[in-house]
Amino acid sequence: MNPQDEQKLSKANELREAEKFGDSSKEYTESLITLIDKQDYSGLIHCLGGQSLIYKILSRKDSAQIYRNLTIAFAKEAISVLEQHQEQIDPHAQSIALSSYADALLMDNKPQEALPYFEKSLSISPAPDPEKGRLKCHIGTVKYLLGDKQQGFELVQEGLAMIRTGDMNDYAVRVWETGALNNLARYYALEKDLQKAKEIIGESLKIATEHNLSIRKREAEDIIQKLADNRTDFSL
Repeated sequence: MNPQDEQKLSKANELREAEKFGDSSKEYTESLITLIDKQDYSGLIHCLGGQSLIYKILSRKDSAQIYRNLTIAFAKEAISVLEQHQEQIDPHAQSIALSSYADALLMDNKPQEALPYFEKSLSISPAPDPEKGRLKCHIGTVKYLLGDKQQGFELVQEGLAMIRTGDMNDYAVRVWETGALNNLARYYALEKDLQKAKEIIGESLKIATEHNLSIRKREAEDIIQKLADNRTDFSL
C-alpha cells in the first residue's frame, strides 16, 4: 500500500476503536473501492479484516443476527482473496486473513473449525512477539473451549507474557493485553476461583480506564457485573 492508503486504513482502525462505527465503516468502504481498483490484495485483506471486526464488536453489544452474519461474510471474503491471490499477498496479510476468519468462526460457536486457521495464522506470521502473543491467546481460548483446559490456560498465559514484551505505551499492545486478561478472568470464574477472577479483571479495568480502551473497559465492566451476580455465562 502507498502511504495514503495506509493512512486511510489507520484512520478507519482508530475510528473503530473509538466506537465510531459508522465513520469507520465509511472509511473502510472507501478504502475497499480504492484497493480493488488497484488490485492491492494485501491491503484489501487488511480492509476486510477491519470491517469484520466492526461487526464482531457490534454483535457483542447487540445480539442481532445480522451483525454475526456480516462478521463472517467480511472474514470469509478475506479468505477468498487469499485463496485466489496468495502469491501476491505478503505473509502478514495472509496471517490476518486466516486469523480474521478464525475469529469469525469462533464467534459463530465453531471452535473446532477455527483452531487450524488460528494455528496456521501464527505459524506464518512474521509479526513481532506481541502480535504473535495475541494469536497464541486465541489458540489457548479455543483449546480451552474444546476441553483441553490446562493447555489452553497455559497458552493464554504464554501469549500474555509475549504481548507484554512490547511497548506498553502502544495502544494495540494494551488492547491485546486487556483482551488476554479478560479471558483469563473468565477462565478463573468458570473454574470457580472467583477471588483470582476479580483480581485479574480489576487489573484489566484499571489498564483499560487509564489508556482509554473503551471497548475493553465495557467488556471488563460486564465481567465484573456478572461476577457480582454470581453468573458465569461468559462469551469467550
